[in-house]
Amino acid sequence: MMGLITIFVFVILLAFPGFYIITRKVFPKKSKKSATWISILLTVILLGLLALGLVGNPV
Repeated sequence: MMGLITIFVFVILLAFPGFYIITRKVFPKKSKKSATWISILLTVILLGLLALGLVGNPV
């Protein structure tokens, strides 16, 4: 269980800043607040897909 939490934390630490940078580059006219919300949404979707994959394929 601790391993899963570690994976999720690692994904959050990598995904959110990456999505934020990409969002700011793709939509330069948008505000930073919009980029933050889009990054949060994409990170949550990524975590949901990761959790779905881990639950669907138990080791």
